[in-house]
Amino acid sequence: MEIDLKKIAFDLDFHPSSPIVATGLITGYVRLYHYDPESQSQPKKLIRVKAHRKSCRAARFIDDGRVILTASTDRSILATDVETGKAITRVDDAHESAVNRLINLTETTVSSGDDEGVIKVWDTRSRTCCNSFDAHEEFISDMEFISDSKQLLGTRYNFNLFLLVL
Repeated sequence: MEIDLKKIAFDLDFHPSSPIVATGLITGYVRLYHYDPESQSQPKKLIRVKAHRKSCRAARFIDDGRVILTASTDRSILATDVETGKAITRVDDAHESAVNRLINLTETTVSSGDDEGVIKVWDTRSRTCCNSFDAHEEFISDMEFISDSKQLLGTRYNFNLFLLVL
């Protein structure tokens, strides 16, 4: 099975309980596709949303897959309803520079990382930043959360790792 996006995809995420994949594209669009894991049939496009003015670098399902959260070089973070494709909330200027990564931490918190090495923790209920770390001087290339110990592991472009205890 193959999906021809016709544009560069910066990120993707699989829905936690349905055969749906979300892609964040260089054009700022987010596309969701339904696929049949048992067949070779072509995936069906469910949603196509112009989520950001600039490239969409990160995409993550939250709220048990009811919402797709995306982040962009335009420094915004957008929450979109998966069923309707309608915007739920947008945080413009979520960071001072381009947002590269998003990761789920708990049922009510997510983390974002940007081009200047800043990591923020967001409360999805209040839609506010509840913590910020100036972790590096360069962009955050990836993050992983270890829930048992409340540790957030991050990487930057030069392969350095850092560990934050939340």
